[in-house]
Amino acid sequence: MIDIHKLNAFVAVVEESNISKAAVRLHMQQPPLTRLMQSLEQELDTPLLKRLPRGVEATEAGKVLYQEAITILAHAQSIPRRVQNIAQGKEGQLNVGFTHSVGLHPFLPTVLRAFRDQFPQVSIYLEEESSSALIDAVINEKLDIVFLRKPAPMQRKLHSQHVLNEPLMVALPNNHRLAQTDGVIQLSDLEPYEFVLYRRLGGQDLFDNIMASCYQAGFSPHVVQEAPRLTSSLNLIAAGIGLSIVPASIQDFWNKQIIYKVLEAKKPCIAPIYAIYRADQMNIRVQHILSLLQASYGK
Repeated sequence: MIDIHKLNAFVAVVEESNISKAAVRLHMQQPPLTRLMQSLEQELDTPLLKRLPRGVEATEAGKVLYQEAITILAHAQSIPRRVQNIAQGKEGQLNVGFTHSVGLHPFLPTVLRAFRDQFPQVSIYLEEESSSALIDAVINEKLDIVFLRKPAPMQRKLHSQHVLNEPLMVALPNNHRLAQTDGVIQLSDLEPYEFVLYRRLGGQDLFDNIMASCYQAGFSPHVVQEAPRLTSSLNLIAAGIGLSIVPASIQDFWNKQIIYKVLEAKKPCIAPIYAIYRADQMNIRVQHILSLLQASYGK
C-alpha cells in the first residue's frame, strides 16, 4: 500500500518540477521531501524522477504514477463529502413500493418529483406489487417505504402514516340507466346491478374496502367478473359488462365511454392511502420523503 501522504507529495513535485517549490507548496522543508521521494522510489523499486540542473521531471514510470495518483487523491478527497451526503440522505437509493391502484393517484409522482428536485443525487427504485408482497419486502428490508390502501398489520417493526383519503366513485358504461341521472348516486342504489371489480389477489386492500362499503350500505355486490388490474376493469365497464366502484383518481381514463358519478352513503366512501415503513430501521431518505408528504398532505 502506498501512503496517500507520499502520493500527494509526489504530485506536488511533478507539478512544480522543482523539489524546493514543492516543499513550499506542501509547507515542509526540502530535505524531508527529498527523503520522501527517495522512499517512494525504494518502495516501487524504480526511478520516478529525473534530476535536472534546475529541477526535476517525471520518468516514464513517474508519469504513470502521477496519473494514477491524481485519480486516487481526487477519490480520497471526495470520500468525506460522500460519507456525509449518505449520512444526510443526499446520496444513495430510496426503494419505494406501491400497489396498482395507489400508483394511479397523482400524489405519488408529485411527491417523488419533489424528492428528486430536493435530492437529485439519490436514485429511486420503484416496485409495483400486491400489498402482501410489499409488506414482506419492507419487513425484509428490501423496500424502504411502501404505499398501500390500508394500515400495516399490527407488528412492532412497521409503522403506518396516513397520507390522504381518496373518494370512491361509481364508474358506469355511458349507456347505463344510472349514467343519465343528475347529481350523486346513493351507494345502496347500486344493489340491483352487476359489478366488475379489480380482483382481490392484485388489489386486496381496495377490493376489501369496496366490499366493506357495500356491506355497510346493506347489500353484497353481485360481481360478474374480476379484472387483473384496475385499469383493465375499465375495458369491461366500457364494454357494458357491469359497473364498478373505483378511486376518484382513475376518472381521467376512458372518460368518453365511461361516466363517473359521486357516491354517497351513511359512511364516507373513501379509499385511504398509507405510507408503511420500518420504524426501527428508518433511514434518513425515508425521513425526507415523509417530511415532503407531511408538508403536502399533512393536516
